[in-house]
Amino acid sequence: MKKHILLLSSLVIIFSIIIGFVGIVYKDTTAYQDLAEKHMENVLSLADKDISSHIEDTMTKPVMVSKTMANDEFLKNWLMQEPENVKNDTYLNQLYSYLKTYQEKYDYTTVFCVSSQTGNYYYQDGLNKTLSKEDTHDIWYYNFIGSGHEYDLEVDTNQTKNNYITVFVNFRVESDSGELLGVIGVGLQVDALENTVYSYGKDYGLSVYIINELGSKTSFTGDTNIFIREDELSKRTGITDNIQLSDSESPLLQWYTSNGERKCLITKYNGTLGWHFILEMDTSSISSVFQDRVKSNILFMLVAIIACTMVSTTVFINYNQRVITIENTDELTGLPNRKQFSKLYLRFIRKYRNRRKTLVMFDIDHFKGINDTYGHIFGNEILSIVGEELRKAINGDGIAARWGGDEFLSILSVEPDQAKQIMERLMASLKNQEKGDPYNVTVSVGILEVDKKLGMEQLIKKADEALYRSKANGRDQISIVYQQE
Repeated sequence: MKKHILLLSSLVIIFSIIIGFVGIVYKDTTAYQDLAEKHMENVLSLADKDISSHIEDTMTKPVMVSKTMANDEFLKNWLMQEPENVKNDTYLNQLYSYLKTYQEKYDYTTVFCVSSQTGNYYYQDGLNKTLSKEDTHDIWYYNFIGSGHEYDLEVDTNQTKNNYITVFVNFRVESDSGELLGVIGVGLQVDALENTVYSYGKDYGLSVYIINELGSKTSFTGDTNIFIREDELSKRTGITDNIQLSDSESPLLQWYTSNGERKCLITKYNGTLGWHFILEMDTSSISSVFQDRVKSNILFMLVAIIACTMVSTTVFINYNQRVITIENTDELTGLPNRKQFSKLYLRFIRKYRNRRKTLVMFDIDHFKGINDTYGHIFGNEILSIVGEELRKAINGDGIAARWGGDEFLSILSVEPDQAKQIMERLMASLKNQEKGDPYNVTVSVGILEVDKKLGMEQLIKKADEALYRSKANGRDQISIVYQQE
């Protein structure tokens, strides 16, 4: 009976502490919510200044560079005399050199110039095309010159760079009398800008979006990670209420409740760029931290320290192993990713130091066309099939990885001719795959005998050259480079 009394007393004390603790936590929750939201407003305001300043600094310079070129007398004179010199290589090279100088000086993806008289689209490496109203990609040019704006910024695909999504600055070039001579501008690959903005957003724990209000309509109608259409904003933020966009450069702070979560937004307009900046932050992260702390305190009162330590250690080890696996494995193919291959490569070289080794690089022929024709889901299925068949073909003779996109890389402990036989088996196996579609998977292969004197990057470069030799010769074939070549 005494034991039961002691047990009951202990339980009463424990439950009293728990009830009192929960009451205190519940009472403090409202105060904490107000404090957390005020903290978030301060963080968001600081982030707004930081990120907006970075974006403006990044994009104002290209605008000023484009303006400088647009007012350059050399460029104006060149454009006025361009029609009678379109076949004069010496004359054209003057422009190419001019554009190349700016491209290299500021490390832009593209520096371009369009002649209003001929419609010729020049860039730093030569003549890209002649613009036409029948070409849907060229809609940007006609919309821009029709807008009457001195300049604008637009997001579009870059035909001179494999249709990468690019932020373009377009600037009108006019004669002294106001006659339109052409359009000059620069292009910055959108990934570079977005990656930097994303890193800022990650540091502050928020999401950043940009709506390009004054950009000319282009053939690119999609969204990127950051550049979105106004009608996409509600979907990205999860806010069903009407989001008010600021019409001034003074930040507008707004609170919303969506799906039980409080979210804070700052919207601001940059007149120089013609962009709306939207910064979003929700309270879930702060609330979850607070709730976890409460749960941890309750758990601490109920569970022994040793048990907590054992559980935490076990969870950490399992989680750490899982993270390592995820970080080092390509999710589509199950092969090692680029980072892991670099580690495995060094071990492989040491293990088979006395054997002849071969580096194999290949990619899937016309893979972009596969995605465009059959869709990305089908494209992902192709990548998965290629990865599985590659694993089977190697069969313990080496290691393979998905190097990036549709490109694969392998290091084999066999001679080049044996490596060729392995790849021929792979190519035959891929062609015999039943995918429910008449499309046959073919690959272009570059094989390189490993030279001990060269580092991994040098060898990969040579293997890549062999690969492109196969592509240049018609694809669906193998090119081999021996040490003596």
